[in-house]
Amino acid sequence: MIYYFSGTGNSEWAARTLARLTNDRVTRITKKTLAPVMIEEGETFGLVFPIYAWSLPQMVSDFLKNVSVHTGAYCYAVCTCGAEAGCAMRVLRSKVHMDGVWSLVMPDNYIVAYSVEDDQRSLEKVREANTRLQEIATHIRARESGCADVHVGKFAFVKTFIGGHLFNKYARSSKPFRTSYDCTGCGLCAKVCPSENILVADDMPFWSDDCQQCLACIHRCPKRAIEYGKSTEKHGRYVFHFAQDQIEGKG
Repeated sequence: MIYYFSGTGNSEWAARTLARLTNDRVTRITKKTLAPVMIEEGETFGLVFPIYAWSLPQMVSDFLKNVSVHTGAYCYAVCTCGAEAGCAMRVLRSKVHMDGVWSLVMPDNYIVAYSVEDDQRSLEKVREANTRLQEIATHIRARESGCADVHVGKFAFVKTFIGGHLFNKYARSSKPFRTSYDCTGCGLCAKVCPSENILVADDMPFWSDDCQQCLACIHRCPKRAIEYGKSTEKHGRYVFHFAQDQIEGKG
């Protein structure tokens, strides 16, 4: 089984692509799936997630607390990132044994800090990622151990263990979320929130205090009616939307 956490769809696409290439199944990590998971001898445990501040999303860390892995299971992880993964896989390996770990460069979309990349650059990244996933799948099918191909980047320790800590302590606040008059109260933001952090009442969304900073609510709003303070006002939106024919250069 491949478990994935995803806000804008990058990690979901990576997980589903790996599932197709390795004849496996996928399960999305949400608040509802934080129940205990047992990985038995001979089974395969895959984990796909995005890098948040050079570390693991909090929900992935919470999920791993409930995972028990038999020593005879094959375990691997793929993290999606705009460029660097920092020491995220080091953090991951302190929580669960991993036979293989890889980083996968995907389109940037943390619009609190910067705008999204244009479609052409995003497609180029996805095409390269598609080729890389096929290579990763070869290792997984062979159940190879000792595989580690992660772009850590410079000053990784500081970025992960200081930047990641500060991110979880200060950047995950729900207070800056707001809606414009374009909001129709459709409730999609609440449906896509992995932590069930949004309640829609009187046709208006209200955020609680368990934000993961996946920004699914902002990116997936059909009216572009959600902002995070003023930092997202002039930044674009991104949801994985590339067809396989585009990715493979067909047509």
